[in-house]
This record gives sequence, C-alpha cells and structure tokens, in this order.
Amino acid sequence: MGAHTRYDYDVIVVGAGGAGLRAAIEAASTGVSVGLICKSLLGKAHTVMAEGGIAAALANVDDRDNWKVHFSDTMRGGQYVNSWRMAEIHAKEAPDRVRELEAWGAVFDRTPDGRILQRNFGGHRYPRLAHVGDRTGLELIRTLQDHAVYSGVTVHMECTLVDLLTDDTGVVGAFGYERKRSFWRLAGSAAPIASPATVGRAPGTATRSPTVRAPI
Repeated sequence: MGAHTRYDYDVIVVGAGGAGLRAAIEAASTGVSVGLICKSLLGKAHTVMAEGGIAAALANVDDRDNWKVHFSDTMRGGQYVNSWRMAEIHAKEAPDRVRELEAWGAVFDRTPDGRILQRNFGGHRYPRLAHVGDRTGLELIRTLQDHAVYSGVTVHMECTLVDLLTDDTGVVGAFGYERKRSFWRLAGSAAPIASPATVGRAPGTATRSPTVRAPI
C-alpha cells in the first residue's frame, strides 16, 4: 500500500443523506468519536429532492389524526407487504422527530396560530406533511448538517470507498480515496454504519437509480 492517512473513530457512518446525518448525530450524542464519509460535498445528498414534506401525525390541522391512522395508511400504501414493525415505529416516532428538527432550527411553514403547518399528500387520510414550501428536503439537510457539525462529527467529503476492512468480528473500517487530491484514506472503527442510500443498490433487484443513489 502506498502513502495514506489513517483516521480512527469509535463510529464511522457511510453516507451523508438525512439518515446518515441523523445516525451520526445520535452516535455523537453518546460521547463517542464519529467520522462521516460522503461521496459529494456535505449538503448535496439526494435528500434535498424530498420536496413534499415529512409525514407525522402531529394533528395540527385535523385533530382526528394520530399514529394509529398513520400506521394504517402506511400499511395500506405498502399493500400490506411492508414491515409492520417498522411502520409502527415510524408512525409513533415521526412527531417527535419533526419537533426535534424544529428545536434544532428547521423553519417549517406555520398555521395562523403558530403551529407547524401540515398539508395533504397521496395516501394520507388527513393533512399530515410538515413542510417548508417546496424545499423541505433542503431544509432537512441544512438543519441536520449544521447540527452534526455542532455535535462534533468529523466529515470527510468527496471520498470514494473502495473496500471495507474486516476481521473475525466483522467490519472494522473502510478504505478509500479523496477524489480532489487523490489521497488514500484509511478509517478504522469499532462500529461502522451504512446509511440506507448507501446500500440501496445492494440487493440483486432494486429500483434506486444507480447514478443518483450509487453506493459510495
């Protein structure tokens, strides 16, 4: 192996979209060192394309809404082949995650009385989408990246991973290069995390774009 720079973290997160950033923030909140690796510049993840909003049963517009209705809508929308447990967790926790984003600085559209505004969207029985105009994804990424940096997460931008490092216990690190300067980088970690967008093309059959959502 030629000259390379080594970094050691307690946790490595591969992928800096909404899921990867939130995972990095959660890990950092426990006091461990976190390295975040992304294939582009921070803030340019495909999450910015989520224009519609974030589904959460806050019941700010229609008080008939609750997590059970959200759960039912989610299962029906998935033709009942989706994971009921994941749908349940999503429906129950989504309101807290939206309020969390608000506390971290996300600027949502508002109702006349100052609550987070929600609108209708396909598959939802009641107005449920908390939104920021037509740029919700952009606001989501802006908020999460700011909080990740504030939380002490170290970000490695424009890095392409070429291999995962393993031993008898499993994955223990990653090896790649910084595209801008062609420097090799090696990162060791006791707990690597791959964000959903990173492994979206891993199955033999997948609908995610190989160009937009390609693995790092």
